[in-house]
Amino acid sequence: MTTRKKGHERSSRYGLPLPEVCHLTLDKTTIQDRAVFIIGDVHGCYDELRELMDKARTLEDTVLFVFVGDLVNRGPKSKEVVKILRRTDCYSVRGNHEETTLREYARLLKDPGYDLPERYQYIRKFDEGDLDFLRRLPYTICIPSLQAIIVHAGLEPGFVLEEQCLTAMTHMRSLVQGGDIDPTLTPSNKISEGVPWASLWKGPGHVYYGHDKKRGYVEYEFATGLDTGCVNGEHLTGMFINGCCKTLTVPARKQYWVDTP
Repeated sequence: MTTRKKGHERSSRYGLPLPEVCHLTLDKTTIQDRAVFIIGDVHGCYDELRELMDKARTLEDTVLFVFVGDLVNRGPKSKEVVKILRRTDCYSVRGNHEETTLREYARLLKDPGYDLPERYQYIRKFDEGDLDFLRRLPYTICIPSLQAIIVHAGLEPGFVLEEQCLTAMTHMRSLVQGGDIDPTLTPSNKISEGVPWASLWKGPGHVYYGHDKKRGYVEYEFATGLDTGCVNGEHLTGMFINGCCKTLTVPARKQYWVDTP
């Protein structure tokens, strides 16, 4: 691993206050004897989430649920998703949609007359406990005993977690090679340029991530993508990374969101 050059971005894309813990580690005492089940982007798809969690519990006696972020927005039941996570012993990283939610709430707090966009109206249902839950979400979760790292979007090869760009961790999909003068790999949120960042990740640790529903479920040697587009009418996916080591999916009950071209 190398040290990031000066000037790298260690602030939220939207200038949000950082969580108290940016990089959370779950040790063996926390994991105990539970099977760890990592779930892809939920996006307010509460009914599908409940079905997937119930399905996982039929395979393992005790399950620890870990989420790759984008719990809210676009789907129909963001409040209900946050509510079930708050009353469940589980963990999640923050995604770009948690950050935009907090951004919109900050604007509303600053100006009660702010014209909150329609797709963020669910924020009005949130209480302070819901918002505090989102604020406290870390950017990464490490499980050393399982050699696992959970992040929403991606990681840049060659840098320790503390030197990773926070915006890249919530937004990147690809890495773009610079020219002959500057061969640096630059994070991009587009899949039409560069190569999948996960194809270049060689550890340490196996990374489980979401955010990239266009590429869907994908397995690389050291990374696994779990966003299978439930909110777009496809599936919600989760996988056990210990115990039975099975991957489970449930179909979306409908298409809740259509991406703009």
